[in-house]
Amino acid sequence: MGESLRLSDDVLLRAGTELTSAASLMVNDNKPRPTSGFDSLTNIRDAVLTYLSGVADARAALADAAKTGAQATSEIMSRSDELDSLIASTLFTGYAFDGDEK
Repeated sequence: MGESLRLSDDVLLRAGTELTSAASLMVNDNKPRPTSGFDSLTNIRDAVLTYLSGVADARAALADAAKTGAQATSEIMSRSDELDSLIASTLFTGYAFDGDEK
């Protein structure tokens, strides 16, 4: 089949433009991918749908990791503030001014 399939540069350019437009619409307008599938000359429909499903899973995993990372960073910063307050309340204020003052 591959030897009989010929695509011109114009057809490939239009396909790329359509894919870019569809991706932009999905991202900017938060539109879900079409679920009805599509027709394919090379019978890759199932492979593409499996890939897109994997992309959705990866996106969800990255979102969970980002949330976990943000929560951990927030906890560390909170503890850092507590430690700073503890140190500041423990040291007497004259400590910072000992030595050569100018």
